[in-house]
Amino acid sequence: LAFAGQITGVEGYIESAASGLMAGITMARQLAGRTPVAFSRSTAHGALAGYISTYGGKSFQPSNINFGLIEPLAYRVKDKRTRYEAVSARALEALEAIKPTLMEDCI
Repeated sequence: LAFAGQITGVEGYIESAASGLMAGITMARQLAGRTPVAFSRSTAHGALAGYISTYGGKSFQPSNINFGLIEPLAYRVKDKRTRYEAVSARALEALEAIKPTLMEDCI
């Protein structure tokens, strides 16, 4: 059994589609006897999944993805635009790193 979309605590069409993608990848890998893919919290997918699965506050609120959910950089960048570009570049690198794992499902 896997859940995706707004029932999981994400809000918005893009976020619901992303959670569906992750649920589908996870279920397909599980049925094939493979280990799940771990999306890093440095990516939007992993940050959103982390938020909805480990929220520690009193009153959970559904969320859209935002830079505040993504794991911060290990170094300080004052300019917001430059910081967001660095966070985005790091996320793309993390996704490239798991691409071979995802591609093995296509073979």
